[in-house]
Amino acid sequence: MDKIEKIIQLLNSLLDRVTRLLWLFSGALIILMAFITAYGVVMRYIFRNPDPYAYELTYILMLTCVVFSIAHTQRLGRNLRIDIMDRHLPEMVHGILLNIVAPIVGLIFCIPLIIKTWDKAWFAMHSGQTTGTTGIPTFPMMMTIPIAVGLLCLVFIIQMLRYLISLKRPKDFNLKKY
Repeated sequence: MDKIEKIIQLLNSLLDRVTRLLWLFSGALIILMAFITAYGVVMRYIFRNPDPYAYELTYILMLTCVVFSIAHTQRLGRNLRIDIMDRHLPEMVHGILLNIVAPIVGLIFCIPLIIKTWDKAWFAMHSGQTTGTTGIPTFPMMMTIPIAVGLLCLVFIIQMLRYLISLKRPKDFNLKKY
């Protein structure tokens, strides 16, 4: 079992680095969106010459920002959840719901999402699909969804494995350490 724990620790460390990097990149995209939006507003209302790229780029960056930040947000436990049951459930039941049931439900939702969005992105790449008004290729932004949701699935799996190991060896295994 010690070998499995080391593999989980290694995967967890690697996943933490990748998701944190994408999370920080998402923060930078928010700043970029602010500049693009300000540029679009200035062009539209001051110069009376709206830029069609500003609007579409903001949508593309917003999508990228959300999907790239979701995996690390789950790792940090900063996602939205209903806390009303936390106070009324025993700690063991709460832990199982949060670390086993919720990730399984997340996987049930995310796996079909990966399959469907991968198919759409693959089709967009082979057909040369572009956005309606500006002609920006849609393949790169469509491919971010299955990649980022795939990372989220890995986070769910690692979360479940870490919790199961912590149940088996509660004194030797510290969930916060990972």
